[in-house]
Amino acid sequence: MTYPVPAGRTAAMPSPPIHPLAVDAVYVLAVKTFRERIAHATGELNRHDIPFEFIFDFDVPDLDDALLAARFVAGVMPPPLMSLVLKHLQAWRLACERGHGRILVFEDDVLLHPQFATRLNAAMQEAAALAPGWLVYLGGADARVPNEFFLARGPLIALPIATTEGYVTDLVACRERLAWCDANLIGKPADHLMRRMDAALGIPHYWLRDAIVEQGSVTGLFDSVLDTNRMKYHRFINTARNRWNKLRRRKLRRMWVSAAARLHGAKRESSR
Repeated sequence: MTYPVPAGRTAAMPSPPIHPLAVDAVYVLAVKTFRERIAHATGELNRHDIPFEFIFDFDVPDLDDALLAARFVAGVMPPPLMSLVLKHLQAWRLACERGHGRILVFEDDVLLHPQFATRLNAAMQEAAALAPGWLVYLGGADARVPNEFFLARGPLIALPIATTEGYVTDLVACRERLAWCDANLIGKPADHLMRRMDAALGIPHYWLRDAIVEQGSVTGLFDSVLDTNRMKYHRFINTARNRWNKLRRRKLRRMWVSAAARLHGAKRESSR
């Protein structure tokens, strides 16, 4: 498959997709000492027969002052957040070095939808029509979204990512992000960085209508190691909050927005 290349961008021919997903590689960002999360991610992806590779580079003990000074604004982020940013950069770097047309990136607390492969491959069929330089976000089940999200018709909905637990991105986007990071000091965690950086680079983000990935540290499966707000509460509280947020922000809100849209349409028809 070849992708159209807009002016000012170049794209390499994608490699044949690996089975069973329409991507060229799957990377899981992990920490060598997080044995429970490593076992979880391994079991989760093996259940879906997904070949993958852990990225253990740039764990906090491996970070040195020279690297941090060269990459980050001083004193803005704690080491664990800088470590995660560098792991995302490493996934993009591997994609460029290996000529991957598109890669799938997970964080280590990933939870996959039972129909993950089928739904991802359907999304990738839609993504094939996009101009090079894009990201498809796979999560956001409990995130706030605008009303337009519920009224959008396409399977891919243009909207900046909420978090970075799971996404697919292409080679052009990886190259452009790495160039941006080489030219700019990083002062934001991975999710905020990607929203800001990709907006500056003109790399659009797309959501699926329904999330096919969740975070175990959000659902309560794991204690959070990065989110200071969730770290204040017991897992039971985080589980309850996650379920309530999914109900009110998605199911109930979808019903409300859809009903309001139908009522508005009926009023317009009656006024004609």
